[in-house]
Amino acid sequence: MALTAGSTVGTTTTGAITSPGIGSGLDVNTIVSKLMSIEQRPLALLDQKQSSYQTDLSAFGTLNSLFAAFQGAMKNLSAAASYQGLTAGSSDPSIFTGSAATTATPGSYTVSVANIAQTQVLAATGILSAQSASSTGTLTIKVGSGTAAAVTIDASNNTLEGVRDAINAAGAGVTASVVNDGSASPYKLVLTANATGTSNTIQITNNLAAGELHDTIASLAEARAGADATLTVNGVTVKSASNAVTTVIPGITLNLIKSGASTLTVARDNAALQAAVGAFVNAYNNVNSTLGSLTGYNATTKQGGPLLGDSAAQNLQVQVRSILSRAVAGTGGSLTTLSQIGVSFQKEGSLAVDATKLTNGINTNFSGIAALFSVQGKSSSSFLSFAGAGAHAVAGDYQVNITAAATQAAASAGAAPAGSTVIDGTNDGLSLNINGTASGALTLAHGTYTPAQLASAVQSALTAAGAAATVTLDSGKLVIASKDFGAASSIAGIAGTAISALGYSGGESGTGSDVAGSFMHNGVTYAATGSGRILTASSGSAADGIKVQYTGTPAQLAANNSVTLNYAEGYASLLNKFATNVLDPAGPLAGRTAGLNSSIKSLDSQRAAVNRRLTQIEANYRAQFAALDTMVSSLNQTSSFLTQQLANLTASTK
Repeated sequence: MALTAGSTVGTTTTGAITSPGIGSGLDVNTIVSKLMSIEQRPLALLDQKQSSYQTDLSAFGTLNSLFAAFQGAMKNLSAAASYQGLTAGSSDPSIFTGSAATTATPGSYTVSVANIAQTQVLAATGILSAQSASSTGTLTIKVGSGTAAAVTIDASNNTLEGVRDAINAAGAGVTASVVNDGSASPYKLVLTANATGTSNTIQITNNLAAGELHDTIASLAEARAGADATLTVNGVTVKSASNAVTTVIPGITLNLIKSGASTLTVARDNAALQAAVGAFVNAYNNVNSTLGSLTGYNATTKQGGPLLGDSAAQNLQVQVRSILSRAVAGTGGSLTTLSQIGVSFQKEGSLAVDATKLTNGINTNFSGIAALFSVQGKSSSSFLSFAGAGAHAVAGDYQVNITAAATQAAASAGAAPAGSTVIDGTNDGLSLNINGTASGALTLAHGTYTPAQLASAVQSALTAAGAAATVTLDSGKLVIASKDFGAASSIAGIAGTAISALGYSGGESGTGSDVAGSFMHNGVTYAATGSGRILTASSGSAADGIKVQYTGTPAQLAANNSVTLNYAEGYASLLNKFATNVLDPAGPLAGRTAGLNSSIKSLDSQRAAVNRRLTQIEANYRAQFAALDTMVSSLNQTSSFLTQQLANLTASTK
């Protein structure tokens, strides 16, 4: 039979092949799949690159965390206080214990404690029940020169236990308790002052209505007197209202426990210094080890670290070792290298400590070791001290020129108080603003005062209120001054019923001023800004952020306004700066990380382009095989037709 165009054979049509390969008999899908696997090789290469970049990115993340920890360690170790610790040991710690600040001086002191400070205790007569309701009204409680506290007793708390709880809630500086002594009237109210010392006596104003509670409050009597601590230090008698004695030996706090004699020994804290040096070595070794594993080659496993051959990572290791390999300049002492104190490099690049050599260095040159590691600022004047520096300050000698000393705000009375002044309920009120903060209503203790005693009474009222001000006499006139220095300190708003007796009219005020000056280094002058007593060099210069504190008065400044400051940086300070630069947003880690992220982003773009090209290639392959399939199918149909026709002709000739 004859096939016409469009006739079907199986699932194949002459016009189009609906299933690839049916017309030709070829496995087109397999052929195209294998061809595409070859075409997709660029994608595999891109995946390999991305995996490598991600590994590097993770390694740099590790470095970032490593140097952040290293920076923290070096920042702590660059503080001079880390190497200047002192111990204060008592030969009999059951009598007293001691603690030392870095300002203390090593030495030995004989301390004899005659008696320790005690709190005053008041006890009332007993009553039958602690829960029976009774009097109502108010109590006013004051301890020493503190602020009086009002305690309200009403129907909700007019029992002995209620009075106890109300007093404790009032914050009056006393602790109230109810004691059962087992007698016929067993319940007693006991008040204990919170602060020790003879001056911290409990004063109570009893305004309760008549009744049992009124009577028990009225019966309060001293069960134990408040007492000051009495002791001798190297034979000098000392009295203290507190058992924490801080004013006898500069930089030393004595915590008194009981009577007795003991020896206080103030010495350099060698163990703390050894620990600080050990912490420095450990911090470096951690960085060195991690950098080594990331950038090195392990001959045993025959594998390289993820950053093997990476110049940025390798340079970090080289630079850290370079800092530690060179001598520190400008310390002003004999110690300038780590090897002098027994810290040296090992073959694999780590640091090791020779304990014997370090101990000898500590024993012979304690302060020199501090200069070897920390930031140091040595001044030629006792009025000027080093307080800090910026990240880019250059080590060396600076000439600090002070042009103005900081001052405190002070308000002087216009007139001197009388030789004998009576303060009572008509003239005991005072208020003022100190450094911009209101003191609140102050009440002067009643009494008859000389001018000096009146100044002390005002000081007591200010101290009790927590006000940062001092009161002195100048040419017989009262002067109220801020304890703070600088333009932020101020005294204003003096008011109250007491001002006339104090010699004030109410219009007096005062403002402080900041220190002023400049820094000079190698003949170049750098501007500075004052804040209180602190003078700070401008940033972005050789003197970047160097801070000094000038404690001299204007009169003392006139005699010595130019001071030499030697600024030196030890190894910990130098490494802290190095780590800070490494972690800077414009530093090597951030730059390398940004480059890797950019490369990964570029790979994503390349992958998308390759995928688009592969889609087109596959479409082309399939189009070509579809055309081949159609052509083979057509030839097969023609062959079948001719075969059929020949068969017909053969049959017709027979």
